[in-house]
Amino acid sequence: MKKFFFASWGALSLLLAGAAISAFWLAPSLARGFFLLLVGYYAFCFFHLIRAAFQPWGLLGPHRRAGYWICLMPLPLPLLPLQTAYEVWARGAYVVDPDAFVGLGDFFVRQLLVWLQELVGHLGPLMVLLAIGLGMPLLLLRLLRSQVAR
Repeated sequence: MKKFFFASWGALSLLLAGAAISAFWLAPSLARGFFLLLVGYYAFCFFHLIRAAFQPWGLLGPHRRAGYWICLMPLPLPLLPLQTAYEVWARGAYVVDPDAFVGLGDFFVRQLLVWLQELVGHLGPLMVLLAIGLGMPLLLLRLLRSQVAR
């Protein structure tokens, strides 16, 4: 089973890395370079997660390392609210796209941001997005400290 996971990891990593490298090679940009770094980061984290999951003590033993790598994986995700906060700051207002598909959870967040903009101006959504974007990595890093990584 370990060989299967490593083989599938290798195939997917090579496929994504090849696509990211070719896209960066054809039209270099900062976004494509960041995507290439993100592919490398996730390939590294998944390799170590698979390696840690197949240790003799397993996922729940006294020297578990899988939780450490699981906490590291979502660490780049808080960049999304920070990017949205930058867009709000650049436009000077939080703009809602009326044609976009919105789920129930997104609907409440969107309504909260619109309400905050009506209440305090464009600084309301900006502060909420900054708090989410900075709070999530702090929470993940705090969880990371509780994981065993020897």
